[in-house]
Amino acid sequence: MEQLASVGSLVIMTMILSEMLINFVKKSNNYDFKDSWVNIIIGLPGSFLTKLLYNGLMFAGFSMAYEFHLFELDSGSWFFWPLALILSDFSYYWYHRAGHELRLFWGTHSIHHSSEDYNLSTAIRLSWLENSFRWMFWLPLPLVGVDPLSSMIAYLLVRYYQVWLHTQSISRVPIFEIIFTVPSHHRVHHGTNPQYIDKNYGGCLIIWDKLFGTFEPEVEPVVYGVLKPIETYNPVKVNFMEYGSLIKDVWQAKSWSHRFGYLFHKPGWSPEGPGQSLEELFQEKLALSKENKSSGSLAHAGE
Repeated sequence: MEQLASVGSLVIMTMILSEMLINFVKKSNNYDFKDSWVNIIIGLPGSFLTKLLYNGLMFAGFSMAYEFHLFELDSGSWFFWPLALILSDFSYYWYHRAGHELRLFWGTHSIHHSSEDYNLSTAIRLSWLENSFRWMFWLPLPLVGVDPLSSMIAYLLVRYYQVWLHTQSISRVPIFEIIFTVPSHHRVHHGTNPQYIDKNYGGCLIIWDKLFGTFEPEVEPVVYGVLKPIETYNPVKVNFMEYGSLIKDVWQAKSWSHRFGYLFHKPGWSPEGPGQSLEELFQEKLALSKENKSSGSLAHAGE
């Protein structure tokens, strides 16, 4: 498994550098140097933490869960790997959806969405804390009867598949995109356009979104990022500022019901009721983007 993880990391970095070079030659504006550098600075320590700590935590969790497995599955049977991968992707859908619909989990997942650009380097812009709990969503695999090592491999394969989704270089993939997630679907997922918010959670298979009502096709141009831009290139702030805001809200809450609300309701929830609409937040974001472009830089890029 360590060999798979190492090869995967090497392939991912090769893909990123290749796309960077192609964009440089074509003089495309899909890569911003500062933003891409932040993605790499965030991604490399995250990869180190995963290999050093999180993979062991995941394997231990899977091993304990496997002690209570319901079925005896033969890893040599024809259906074993299709079943393991489908279960892994199904687990990913619900993990991903929870990352958007529960603010406690959005605190880590928001890092991945906070970039205003969209390219292969965005794929490794992942929170340093996210892997500490995401493995829990994959516990159904060992509980069903997928052995711990195969469960981890199925998890990694679903994760690696998604790297190529983070590109603007591929338009559509006819026929294939009916069942499988393609870059067009995932561009929508990263959009802040009101109709794109909380859509297309699927990792490998887009059919989950079509089944559970979260599918949205790419129609109008995508505006990337988050509705309230972070306005910083500081990788530490990028990683922890959403949790800082969450902790502040929980600390200042007037009751335990409000504290639980901040933790387990959607991002933006307030005990005072609905705030600004998605459309209002989107228009504010567009106005701020125009202001930053006219000034030539992010307002707080040095922070």
